[in-house]
Amino acid sequence: MTAKTLIASALIALSAAAVPAFAQSYSHLDPITTSQKSRAEVLADLQIYRESGLAAVDRTEDTSLEINQRAKAQARYAELKSSPRYAALVQKFEARQAGVVTEGVAAR
Repeated sequence: MTAKTLIASALIALSAAAVPAFAQSYSHLDPITTSQKSRAEVLADLQIYRESGLAAVDRTEDTSLEINQRAKAQARYAELKSSPRYAALVQKFEARQAGVVTEGVAAR
């Protein structure tokens, strides 16, 4: 093989290998999935996440304290999530959201 042939072969191989690196993702064409939880459930979950102490544990950078605190906070979170408190919070946020919708309709 001549030097020209080797160079041409190398350039073709390199250009073929570079094509996937420039491929674009069209994320706006991906299907949109709807949430399995209502807005009220998400807000109630966030509230008990904060009350359980998990939010505070997630903000800390001290890993030595984090192990025991995380275990306690996770246990408290699970307890709150299965308690009537969670259901009451969901109802509270649903009622609040319904009130906002009702007020918006009444204002028209």
